[in-house]
Amino acid sequence: MVEDLCFHLFDLVQNSVAAGARVIRVEMRESRANDTLELEVADDGRGMDRPTLLKVQDPFFTSKSFKKVGLGIPLLKATTEACCGDFAIASRPGRGTRVRASMQKSHLDCPPLGDLEGTLLSLLASLEAVDLRFSYRSESGAFAVSSAESRAHAGDLPLSHPDVYRFLRDFIRAGLGELLAPAP
Repeated sequence: MVEDLCFHLFDLVQNSVAAGARVIRVEMRESRANDTLELEVADDGRGMDRPTLLKVQDPFFTSKSFKKVGLGIPLLKATTEACCGDFAIASRPGRGTRVRASMQKSHLDCPPLGDLEGTLLSLLASLEAVDLRFSYRSESGAFAVSSAESRAHAGDLPLSHPDVYRFLRDFIRAGLGELLAPAP
């Protein structure tokens, strides 16, 4: 298992970047009524053929030449299964990849969410050539942020510029604040 779910989010986005994705859609859905948390990452990257799609779920397989193992997807699958959830991965060459994991949020083995604000800020500020589209939905409401829209508002300044970064931090903090607040 991993320390928190943001590790999985970061790893999946990095996989998408490595696959040449230009658009990465990240959706998180929480249902307190159903006691579930779902994470979905979809991209328009290179995609994978059927044999590779099956291999990526093996911890002793990686397509990255600088690594000997690829633990991200196998660990997410194991976490999902340990938490009475579902895991699915779909991909087509030239069309991209979609990974979806849902789990019982109150399950003893379900890792905490982690620093979602910091993870989003890091991804938004560092992925200059990618449109990261993030959304979080729960019974309490919804929040969304897109790096393309953020870049449009920032004008000539990069998202890593201190003023833009501060604005994004405050925007994300305000948007996620009520959604992630503990249930009364």
